[in-house]
Amino acid sequence: MTTVLLHEGSAAPKLEPPPRPQVRAVRGGNHGLNRVRHVMRTAVIVLILAVFGGLAISSLMSGATLMELNAQVDEVSVQLAEAQSEYDYLNTRMNDITSRASLQQVAEGELGLVKANPSQITYVQLEDQSIIERNTGAAGRLLDEVRTAALSLLDSLNP
Repeated sequence: MTTVLLHEGSAAPKLEPPPRPQVRAVRGGNHGLNRVRHVMRTAVIVLILAVFGGLAISSLMSGATLMELNAQVDEVSVQLAEAQSEYDYLNTRMNDITSRASLQQVAEGELGLVKANPSQITYVQLEDQSIIERNTGAAGRLLDEVRTAALSLLDSLNP
């Protein structure tokens, strides 16, 4: 300890440290509280581990589901490509069949048709109020009436 000299040449009195409080150790004071803290700490750790475990499992499951869905997408993409290819083929084939040259070839070659000569065409001009009626015999009228009755019956049966 350092001593300080006063003006008169005397040394300052030494100060003593403050007295220590008297503490007494008693067994079993916080023992029950420490056990509860330990149990709570363990429960929190278990809860945290359960949450992380659940996250890990859900991540794995979503990864597996994603892989399955990607496989399905790939499969459907292959089917789409095949269907597109078939559509293109059929569309080209239809255009070939329905082209004017193809139709003319079938008409002339297979059916024996020939182009009409303009001199063979006769145009008939009808009056504005002309009505074309077809002559039907008794059998034709009977068939028309049976047809009308059958259609009426079918209409009444359909809701």
